Amino acid sequence: MPEEIRITDNFMFATVMQNERICRPFIERMLGISIEKIIYLEREKDLKSDPYSKGIRLDVFVKDSSRVFTIEMQCLDRKDLPLRTRYYQGLQDISFLDKGNLYRSLPESYILFVCLFDLFGKDLPVYSFKNICEEDPSVSLNDKTHKVFYNVNAWEMEKNPERRALLKYFYGSNADDDLTKDIEEQVHITRNLREWRKEHMTVEQEIKIQASYAYDDGFSIGVSQGAHDKAVETARKMMEKNMSSEDICELTGLSLNEIKRIAVSN
Repeated sequence: MPEEIRITDNFMFATVMQNERICRPFIERMLGISIEKIIYLEREKDLKSDPYSKGIRLDVFVKDSSRVFTIEMQCLDRKDLPLRTRYYQGLQDISFLDKGNLYRSLPESYILFVCLFDLFGKDLPVYSFKNICEEDPSVSLNDKTHKVFYNVNAWEMEKNPERRALLKYFYGSNADDDLTKDIEEQVHITRNLREWRKEHMTVEQEIKIQASYAYDDGFSIGVSQGAHDKAVETARKMMEKNMSSEDICELTGLSLNEIKRIAVSN
């Protein structure tokens, strides 16, 4: 139901972050940096290197004068986020470096994942990565790339009060400071926008229709390979929308074990 849609819904998150008044302080708090001005902000940006390669759709893509920020909401642990950051980074760099440009023209890059799970299992609220020398950690590669994973479940462990408030809010608590209250207000406004609700419902309905097609085509254990392949492809699309494994099983007819195997292979 629309009234139950929270900020952790991918579609809601991307829509709310379109608002620069919210997106800029969100990035500043999460990274502990200052942004003078956002010069480019796009929801659900598509990146692809060529017609035959795997494309990606970013929840939020932001640029300031010298940096780029990719922000993703992740509800389901598909065990592939580290490799996805590698692929995201490559496609981002390709999109910025035209033929003949110097490598030093590549902007500083931040890839942020807000996760509703602990990807690395260490109970840390934030996991930040950059490339350093294994033999001497004081030596940095200085390739201007950063990958940051946030674990909202460990919000109580976060020492920075402003970032703690954001993680707590994404965990499911009530908004209790200016920024989280602004976000919650925008969530409320967005939920009640007829066009947004229609767009959100259309996306969800398309997923369900694709799933029902796979089922109506006669999918069950032992039926045609074509119907099974269609169900698998539908399951992958549903995973991209962070639907639960149980819902995917119900709508596609695939077993839970098969859903898990698909998640690992994605």
